[in-house]
Amino acid sequence: MHWELVTANEPKQSARFASSLGEWLVLWGESGIYAIASCSEGNAAGDAEKAPRWIERAWKAYWRGEEPDVVLCSSRKPTAITAAVWETVLKIPFGKTLSYGEVAVRAGIPRAPRAVGSVMRANPWALFLPCHRVIGSDGKMRGYGGPAGITLKERLLEYERQFAK
Repeated sequence: MHWELVTANEPKQSARFASSLGEWLVLWGESGIYAIASCSEGNAAGDAEKAPRWIERAWKAYWRGEEPDVVLCSSRKPTAITAAVWETVLKIPFGKTLSYGEVAVRAGIPRAPRAVGSVMRANPWALFLPCHRVIGSDGKMRGYGGPAGITLKERLLEYERQFAK
């Protein structure tokens, strides 16, 4: 999986995907996925049947404990710090975690764990760019977006741990 910059003029579509941990909205274009966001908690009936097969395969792969094989698209060029944080977080394995400080060190910005938090707060690809795998240095859960917040972050990590290698 990787991210890339694509033209902002590409037509986009969206669909809701159901999971045991709630419903997720996926926004995509021909080039790849532009956004994934949690919509609600609990089982849901999405409209994923209108999504292309490559998204369906990636979605199913994630829930089987596999890294999805997709392109994560950005309409805007990320800063060097944002790009470094994204690349670092993409390498965190299923069910494993790094602290904001550890991500900062690996991203080449050792004195900027708060910058990592800012980048994660603006993460457009929840699940596939696994910001839920970034935690406080004390091992506690720190902010997570969406309606279920930290509870969802904890549940995602718990779900992923069954696949941890």
